[in-house]
Amino acid sequence: MKRKRIYFLIVIIGLIGIWWYNTFTIKITEVYIADERIKDEIKIVQITDLHGFKFGKDNRYLINKIKKQRPDLIIATGDMYSSNDKRGQETALALLQHLTDLAPVYFVNGEHDSDEDFYEALTNVGVNVWNYRQQIIDVKGTKLHLFGTNNLYYSPTFDLHHEWEPCNEHFSILIAHLQNFKAFQDFGIDLALCGDTHGGQIRLPFIGSLYTDGIWLPEATGVYVHGLYQEGPHSLFISSGLGSSPIPIRLGVRPEIAVIHLKPKT
Repeated sequence: MKRKRIYFLIVIIGLIGIWWYNTFTIKITEVYIADERIKDEIKIVQITDLHGFKFGKDNRYLINKIKKQRPDLIIATGDMYSSNDKRGQETALALLQHLTDLAPVYFVNGEHDSDEDFYEALTNVGVNVWNYRQQIIDVKGTKLHLFGTNNLYYSPTFDLHHEWEPCNEHFSILIAHLQNFKAFQDFGIDLALCGDTHGGQIRLPFIGSLYTDGIWLPEATGVYVHGLYQEGPHSLFISSGLGSSPIPIRLGVRPEIAVIHLKPKT
């Protein structure tokens, strides 16, 4: 009996270790995109779906990992806290404020952090709230056309042409919480950065995401869930994000800081 209890304890400790590693340790995912309009390498850090989590005291572990990437831009694509979580909202605000010391920060909301008071607080600490905004910005001598949309639902008639005129002169980046790759391509977006899916939150070997947005085995049916997708000159990157919802558990898809390298085409 004593040996069985020891084996049982080892199994429990192992399961806790697997849960902790998959849910609370951060990986760096690097993506490389080349284009002739890029003059010099640009590093964009994307974070998403924090859901009020803390990685280290005051998120110092997370902040330091981002700092080590030496980003030129930081983009947050929503759900930085969970609905009605005031403490999580304070955590998200403090994190994004700290990140403004490292690089310009651009934010679009998700379904959880869609809150006018939060937008105002972010603006007051220097975060660019990019909800249906667009601007040509200069980064290391390269002009980037940055678009932001905060749609929480895409109707069958969704079309970015209703809001903006497309421009092919500069490399274009769209930041959005939810992906709509076809509509983004139709508008001519070069790169879309999105979140929302948590990478499936539970991923199985050889299968991928187990369940996402009401769909079982979504990747088997062609649903965009996780990583980089490219069709012709258009790219979509969906980050698996940092936090978990509704329960704090991940498996096979660790919390992620995405580093997008824009490089000159040689």
